[in-house]
Amino acid sequence: MRFSIALGLLFAAATLHAQSRTYAITKGGNNVAQFHAEDTYDSFDGKTSDVNGTIVADPSSPAASTVVININVDSLDTGVGLRNKEMRERYLETTKFGTATFKSVSVTGPASIAPNAPADINVTGDFTLHGVTKRMTIPVRVVLIPDGRIHATTDFKIRMPDFGITVPHNVLVTVNDEVPVRLDVWAGAK
Repeated sequence: MRFSIALGLLFAAATLHAQSRTYAITKGGNNVAQFHAEDTYDSFDGKTSDVNGTIVADPSSPAASTVVININVDSLDTGVGLRNKEMRERYLETTKFGTATFKSVSVTGPASIAPNAPADINVTGDFTLHGVTKRMTIPVRVVLIPDGRIHATTDFKIRMPDFGITVPHNVLVTVNDEVPVRLDVWAGAK
């Protein structure tokens, strides 16, 4: 009798999660993390394609989705070698804190997502940068591609002092504390 109940529960659990799929975000390709910084004299952009992670999702139940994204901040490139070196060594301290990570804890949005129909969701999760973790909610636009991929984009701001990153504020240079970030990721079904 107990075996029958256990087998029935196992079958029910497998049926409930039958639609969930795991999607891999792999380094390179079209996956990009970008930021924009402004100071007293100019502005500059930085980016990296060293982004990876996983998305576990079921289009018929987006709220059950989970997301983990890792960004290699040591590979951020601003187009100027000296600026890269200073940003990595002096501010981001990438030898100690080489990766920024986002791990979701909840997803809110539509009840289901149809293929090729962009859907706006909110993903709440723990964002770790420079050894500091903060809970944040970010808006994400998701498109399910019929060939088995997910395309997700988001734009949000990071207040650098909240993550223990000191930005210059002196007579010569003042850098804005809030930095706009854009993630553009493509995940393929495993």
